[in-house]
Amino acid sequence: MAKIELRNVSKRFGNTTVVENLNLTIEDGEFAVLIGASGCGKTTLLRMIAGIGPQSSGQVLMDGQDISDLPPGKRDLAMVFQNYAIYPTMSVRGNIEYGLKNKKVPAAERNRLIEEISGILGITEYLDRRPSQLSGGQRQRVALARAMVKKPKVFLMDEPLSNLDAKLRSHMRVELIELHKKLKTTFVYVTHDQVEAMSMADRIILMDKGTIQQEDCPAEIYNNPCNRFTAQFIGSPQMNILEIPGSEFSFGFRPEKIVLSETELPDKFLQTKGSIITKEMLGSETLYQLGFDGISIMAKSLTDRFDDNVYFSLNREDILIFDKDGKRVYSSDSRFDSVLEKVGGMKK
Repeated sequence: MAKIELRNVSKRFGNTTVVENLNLTIEDGEFAVLIGASGCGKTTLLRMIAGIGPQSSGQVLMDGQDISDLPPGKRDLAMVFQNYAIYPTMSVRGNIEYGLKNKKVPAAERNRLIEEISGILGITEYLDRRPSQLSGGQRQRVALARAMVKKPKVFLMDEPLSNLDAKLRSHMRVELIELHKKLKTTFVYVTHDQVEAMSMADRIILMDKGTIQQEDCPAEIYNNPCNRFTAQFIGSPQMNILEIPGSEFSFGFRPEKIVLSETELPDKFLQTKGSIITKEMLGSETLYQLGFDGISIMAKSLTDRFDDNVYFSLNREDILIFDKDGKRVYSSDSRFDSVLEKVGGMKK
């Protein structure tokens, strides 16, 4: 296990700066997930930790030791890629054993490690097969086994489940969570899929344009986003954001916080009447697209009984305020109450 620190790291490609003066600490044994849209810098960050795309400036430390100039092979970490990167001409056993042979590990120890790791991952029966004879999930387990057999201090994973179908992705998410609990090793995982991030991470690091927008546990990053970007990136459907007329502020609310009713509810902070544009039945939940005054919002409800027109309401505590720069305005801010009152007076 290892603690990873990035101190004022920057990465430039020619005249283009992808990451600039970024600081991040990943704790020993943590399952940290880097998430963001394509091009946000998350894979660049992972490659800097790995040493396969070294930083242009700044330091990378492992357990307090500066490894900035160490080659990848000496960093005591293992990387699992999106495309598995396993050798098609070798058997599963050969793929797992390859790195151990290069390190001149004795044959008896190699066999012991292969049996141990293949048992953990449930691929013992496939050891004599070629990768072409395996399913996508089985090939991904082989890639994991090849990484695990090195007994690294840190696992780096670059969108390892993105090539799998939805059902298999869900299954592999559970397997990776269980694997992390067994190994108690530091995991740094890159994805653009927020379901993966929310379900797997001890801590989510959300990135945009080479900067960290917010880093926190999944519950906190969902319930208490620090800015408008985080509020709308995390959550599906995304948070509704509406401008406050005559103001430089906006307010947001999660679709599931909307209370739908056929009649007015006098105790609600904000309430208006609108029409149902679309309705999507999703098993235990129903998604509604609601329209009023030319505005469209999304609501999530446990019932699908509503049709045509409906009242929708919000409680005061379910409304978030953002300033003109997209930063969260908290209740401790002197501006908060007056802005919230404007929201409450928008429409009854």
